[in-house]
Amino acid sequence: MKNKKGVLGRVIKTLFGFYPVMMPVVLICIIFNAVVSSIPAVFMQNVIATIEQSWQNGDWNKVSAKIMGLVLLLVTFYVLSLLASVIYNQMMAVITQGTLKKLRQKMFNGMQDLPVSFFDTHNHGDIMSYYTNDIDTLRQMISQSFPQLLVSGVTVLTIFFIMIYYSVWLTIVVVIGVVFMVAVTKKIGGNSAKYFIRQQRSLGEAEGFVEEMMNGQKVIKVFCHEEESKADFDRYNDALFHDAQQANKFANTLMPILNNIGNVLYVIVALVGGILLLYNVPNISISGMAIGISIVVPFLNMTRQFSGNVSQVSNQLNAVIMGLAGAGRVFSLIDEVPEVD
Repeated sequence: MKNKKGVLGRVIKTLFGFYPVMMPVVLICIIFNAVVSSIPAVFMQNVIATIEQSWQNGDWNKVSAKIMGLVLLLVTFYVLSLLASVIYNQMMAVITQGTLKKLRQKMFNGMQDLPVSFFDTHNHGDIMSYYTNDIDTLRQMISQSFPQLLVSGVTVLTIFFIMIYYSVWLTIVVVIGVVFMVAVTKKIGGNSAKYFIRQQRSLGEAEGFVEEMMNGQKVIKVFCHEEESKADFDRYNDALFHDAQQANKFANTLMPILNNIGNVLYVIVALVGGILLLYNVPNISISGMAIGISIVVPFLNMTRQFSGNVSQVSNQLNAVIMGLAGAGRVFSLIDEVPEVD
């Protein structure tokens, strides 16, 4: 775990080192986008509370202007959020491809100064996998996983504080459900992470073996070594198949389980909210408002959004783990000690 944290910190440091101006702009746009995606529940609560007020006094004309003002304000936020999304996605495309280009250059320039013993102890195909498979896992992690993790993390924190503001009782129910989701993620996601790391290593070994055998086909045929070569290939291929199968088995199982837990949590929150309304349970909240339809209905939407973003974080963790495995191999090649003349 310590090694993963070290690799993650180095990846982030490398991104800021390559793009010291664009990365802060991207972070600001992502955080703004995440916060805006969390505030519709606040507008929904205000709109429902306003409608409840109009039912009581029968003066719809008086509250219609207030509702239109809230809708226009929400539309303005959404337009700004869309603009921020376009900006950070365009910048991330530049940052991702530029980072991969510069890392390939660093690897290649450093490789020119390595001693001959390095190339004698490493298969050519394994060395090539640094520039192809390992770099490609970084592409997905930088362009998709990092932004999505940041968006989901900020969204979860924002929604959590909004939920506490409206009702502590319902927040406790949501938190208990999320703790169960995290436990499931830790159990299943831990297994997938282990096999994703093995998959990267097995892939490099298989490519190295295939490249060696392709270059040495004449020698293999001269010495009648075909059957032994096929047996060795089957061993590398079976290892790669096993690691990839196990990694994707756990990864593909995780999301349906989390989605169903989220659906069950939605129903539980609805039931608890109904019970609180039925028995007029005193509300505990920062806002000081009593439990009502204007709180329970937005809370259901926040529950769906909260559990959905937790599921997104869990889903992206697999890509991050695989990307960190590739980044670890890339940095290991960059850190190889050059030959001293």
